[in-house]
Amino acid sequence: MRVMRFTQICGTFCAGLCLVFSVGCMSREGVYEDIYRNRRAAYESWKRAKEGRSNPHLVLEGELDMASAVVIAVGNNKQLRAVLQEKEKAQGKITESYSAALPKVDMQTSYKRLDKVGGYEVGGQEVSLGAKSNYDLSFIITQPIFRGGAISAGIRAAKLFSYLTDEQVAGVVQDVVYQTRLRYCDVLLARELTGVSKGDLKMSEAHLEDVRNKKHAGVVSAYDVLRARVEVSNVEAELIETQNALHLAMTSLLKTMGVSQESKVKLTHKLEYASISPELDDAVKEAFLQRPEILQAELEVRLNRQALTEASSGFLPRMDGTFTQRAARPDPHSITNDNWGQQWNAGLTLTWPLFDGLASMGRIRQAKASLQRSVIDLAEAEEQVLLEVKQALFNLEDAEKFVKSQSDNLERAKEAVRLAKAGYGAGVNTEIEMLDARQALSETQARYYEALYRHETAKLDLERATGSLKNPDKFRGPKQ
Repeated sequence: MRVMRFTQICGTFCAGLCLVFSVGCMSREGVYEDIYRNRRAAYESWKRAKEGRSNPHLVLEGELDMASAVVIAVGNNKQLRAVLQEKEKAQGKITESYSAALPKVDMQTSYKRLDKVGGYEVGGQEVSLGAKSNYDLSFIITQPIFRGGAISAGIRAAKLFSYLTDEQVAGVVQDVVYQTRLRYCDVLLARELTGVSKGDLKMSEAHLEDVRNKKHAGVVSAYDVLRARVEVSNVEAELIETQNALHLAMTSLLKTMGVSQESKVKLTHKLEYASISPELDDAVKEAFLQRPEILQAELEVRLNRQALTEASSGFLPRMDGTFTQRAARPDPHSITNDNWGQQWNAGLTLTWPLFDGLASMGRIRQAKASLQRSVIDLAEAEEQVLLEVKQALFNLEDAEKFVKSQSDNLERAKEAVRLAKAGYGAGVNTEIEMLDARQALSETQARYYEALYRHETAKLDLERATGSLKNPDKFRGPKQ
């Protein structure tokens, strides 16, 4: 009988080992087979979207202004959608922190079989001290009463962590708004440069036609016609480059917005000059009150203060209240009674750690160091924000000057082309002079739009430096 039981135990043990090894066995081929299966499914999904059969992304059509682009990006950007899960984690952390103050209810049950039960003989009858089959069912309630301030500190820390995640989300919102508006301006600039190239191509083609007419009249040589043809080819190459840049800029904008690349939109804004005159004091004040990075640093300081409080509680006593309701067979009050019986007990437990092997002292030292570092990080964040605000103001001032200079220069270039064209028609100016004037106009037009772009992005950088982009009420863009 004993041999049979030993055999059964060994068989059970071996079966358990086989189960463990079968669950833990994982091959590289199996893992990558599953990965590539998912990759092939992703490719098929992309292919169906490309062919118009299905598209998991939002497809836009029609006109699109900057404010609408920002709203769509905030609602669809994958980076923002991912960071929003941190808010859910923070709420879970708050719920978890209350567990330190709330009672805990546990159920314990057991069954024990004895091979032999002791006893004694009374009046010729054997009285057993217990039973071979023992059953026990208990409900235990534990209520923390005092933890040296660790409970309240934990709850406050969880709430501070929730506020910290709010600022992290605000920071990502600001980044999404910044990137969307920047990509929008990229498209505007590429569109204007493409327009310049198209206008330049029309002028060069008209000039080529004019030169051909003069060649038939015997006024110019074949070299002049060849030179004009070369110029048309060069302008066509420039147009191809600017159109490619426009397509890439639009692709980046749609990617940032989180919408389908199959979207067909027309941007309604234009690059226009609108002067602003911000003051340093006002900009710094706004940044110190709104920048997510500074607010995060402030919350980190407060979080570390609560962590120090929790660490210091290790030297203080802890008190718990307990209540246990038990049902057992045999009766817990009389082991000779092989029937179900009930028992309860309640009490208080006071634990005062007199020496924990320097663990609390080590935690306090770490918490103090973390607190001091967070104070330093806060000062560093303030200095960095101040630097970014000043840089943004300097860049905005330079952009203002650049726009004004290129605006005046553009008028001069237009006048130069008019004079060169009139002189060429009258035979006063040469072919080279005409081409030089036209090229100078194209370059000046491109620099003018680049100046408008730099001015608009400089204003955008200032809004980012002051932290105002996280506020939807302050979304601003170029005039329509």
